[in-house]
Amino acid sequence: MNGNTVTVAQVGAHGYGRVHLDNQIGLTDRGAIQVIGIADPTPPHAELVDRLGGPRVTGSLDELLARQVPDITVIATPIHTHVPLAVQAMRAGSHVLVEKPPTATLAEFEELLAVSAETGRACQIGFQSLGSTALDRARELIADGTIGELRGIGGAGTWIRDASYYGRSAWAGKLVLDGVAVTDGALTNPFAHAVASALRIADAQEQGSVRSIEVERFRAHPIETDDTACVRVVTAAGLPVTIAVTLCAEQTRDPVLLLHGSTGTVRLWYTRDELRLEVDGIEQESGVWPRTNLLGNLVEHVADPSVALLSPATRCHSFMAVLEAIRLDGPATELAAEHYRMVGEGPTRRPIIDGVDAVVQASAERVALFSDLGIGWS
Repeated sequence: MNGNTVTVAQVGAHGYGRVHLDNQIGLTDRGAIQVIGIADPTPPHAELVDRLGGPRVTGSLDELLARQVPDITVIATPIHTHVPLAVQAMRAGSHVLVEKPPTATLAEFEELLAVSAETGRACQIGFQSLGSTALDRARELIADGTIGELRGIGGAGTWIRDASYYGRSAWAGKLVLDGVAVTDGALTNPFAHAVASALRIADAQEQGSVRSIEVERFRAHPIETDDTACVRVVTAAGLPVTIAVTLCAEQTRDPVLLLHGSTGTVRLWYTRDELRLEVDGIEQESGVWPRTNLLGNLVEHVADPSVALLSPATRCHSFMAVLEAIRLDGPATELAAEHYRMVGEGPTRRPIIDGVDAVVQASAERVALFSDLGIGWS
C-alpha cells in the first residue's frame, strides 16, 4: 500500500466493467484508493482515465503486473476468463474482487478457493446485493420470530432482453464456447443476485448447507442456455428456496424475494434495497436500507483484516452448486413456437412467453417449480 491508500487495478473496462470503474471514481475522490492500472485490449475513454487519476492503461494483465502489483485487482471480464486472471493476480500478490458468477464450473471455483487459501489473498465475489443491510434486516425478522416459522423463500424476476443482448459477445447465452465452459444462463448471470441473496437469507451458503437442487430451464431466444428458468434448493435444514426468472417478460419489474412465515411475509426487492414486512396481512414496516460497497469493503479488509468480507468466495459454495446443476443439465429445452410471440425488429426483436410474468410470480408465492404449477409450456 502507498501510505494508507490502497492501490487498485482493473481488468476489463467495458460492459459491467464500466460500472466498476465509475464506482472507483467515487472511492478515488474520497482518497480511499489509488487506481494505478486498467487492462483491456480496447482502452477506455481518455476522459474516464483522467477522472480516475490517470492510471496506466495496458492491453493485458501481464503488462500491468510487470510494472506494479496492486493491492487489489478487480476482474470484470467474461465469465470463462475469471479464474486464470484471478489466479494470476493472487499469485502475484494481489487481493481480488471477481465479478459474478465467480467461475463457469464448480471445479474452477474450487481452484479459486485453493489459490486464495494458498496465497493468503482475499477473494471477494461481486454479488453487490450481499452488501445490502436489507438482507440483514430480513434475517433479523426471521431470527426474532416476527413472521413466525419460516416455511419457504420464493424469488421472482421478470426482465426483458432482446436480440442485441445475446449479440453483444460471442459467449452470451452459451454453455460452452470453443470447448471452454461459460454457463451464461438467466439464473447464473443476470439473476445470480436473486439466488445468492436467497441463500444468504436462508443461511445456506457454505459447502454442505444444501440437501438437494432441482432445475427447470427453457429458451425462446435462439441460444444454447436458458432465458427462462426456475430452481428449487432444499437446504440442509429442510427449508425450500425457489427462484423463478425470465428474460422473455411482457413487462420488466424489479426482482423480489418473498419470505413466507407462518404469521407474516417479508418482501425484499434486492436491486433497490427495499424491504416490506406484513404480519397477518397488515403492513408493519417498509423502508429502504443502506448498502455497503463491496470494493469499499474489500479496501477496508485489506487495510484491517479484522473487517469481515461481505461476499467472500468461501461463502459462495452453494451458489456454485446451483450453477453446476444448471451446467450439468445441458442445453435448455426449446419452447414450441406456439408458446410465445415475437415482437420488434432487428436488434430489438424478442420473444414474449405466454403468461410468463404471472407464472414467475406464482412460483415465488407458492415456492413452486414451473412443473408444479401445471403450465402447458413447462
